[in-house]
Amino acid sequence: MAKKINESLTELIGNTPLVHLRGYEKKLGLKAHLFAKVEYFNPIGSIKDRIVLRIIEDAEKEGKIKPGVTTLIEYTSGNTGIAVSAIGAMKGYDVTIYLQDGTSQERFDIMKAFGANVTRISNVPEIQEALKTTNNDFVAATNILKQHIRDRQAAGESIFFVDQMINPKNPEAHHDTTGVEIWEQTDGDLAAVVSAVGTGGTIRGISDYIKAKNKDVKVIAVEPAIDATALTGIHNFTEVPEERVPITVRNTSGVYDEVLVATVNPSFEAARIVAKTDGILVGNSSGAALWGATELAKRPEYEGKNIVIVFPDTGLRYLSTDLFKE
Repeated sequence: MAKKINESLTELIGNTPLVHLRGYEKKLGLKAHLFAKVEYFNPIGSIKDRIVLRIIEDAEKEGKIKPGVTTLIEYTSGNTGIAVSAIGAMKGYDVTIYLQDGTSQERFDIMKAFGANVTRISNVPEIQEALKTTNNDFVAATNILKQHIRDRQAAGESIFFVDQMINPKNPEAHHDTTGVEIWEQTDGDLAAVVSAVGTGGTIRGISDYIKAKNKDVKVIAVEPAIDATALTGIHNFTEVPEERVPITVRNTSGVYDEVLVATVNPSFEAARIVAKTDGILVGNSSGAALWGATELAKRPEYEGKNIVIVFPDTGLRYLSTDLFKE
């Protein structure tokens, strides 16, 4: 078979472009250089393609799952569920997704299109109760779901919980791919990396790789304000009890140097601007990261220096939301 032909879309995961946001810099008069790691170039449309492929293929190698036998399950705000649905379909697995409320209709429809069984958590009373008592905490809801899964496993079902929140393959995938790519694409000439925090896997993996290369590179985490619920897919972990923080970011010593707290309007506005200045249509977590990078770029110490921003997904998954409604 010709070498130019791929046998599966999984072969196209990773090696996403790093794009200079020249138009955005010019419009805002920024003197630092902003570079976006555009993750919607992954074949299923988001950065989560990387971790799902790693988790599934390693589980296969370890004999934990088998196509046609095991059902893959995940609780998600969307992108991980889409990746599990697509890669699961490619490999012959049944997929069940528990989808966080408040996510866009597009995400629900995409997972269904890949053949997944999708249930919104508003239809699971126990999870809803956990969310009510913990201010919509993602980790608390995940713990309730785990008990459901254990009950089904005890009844003899072959189930594998992807569990991106605690699965060590999550940060490992970013250490081995995303971090490596950022370093090589910039030839190591970077002052900072900015990423919004969802499960913590992205920022942990990137930071572990980049800081091993150069400990002086700043890694900046962007979290949503506690009441910024419209910023779906990212979470605030600095203002909640430790037991509700994913293991990947529970011990943040040496992982990131600073936390910036994003609110809805500036994050949405950043996403709207970059769409018009550079033709890059991204989701709200990308907007939050871009807002954070913009604040960083305004600081005198970053003049003339390179800042890399992680753009996790495409804005096409948010057209039914208020993100692009001005």
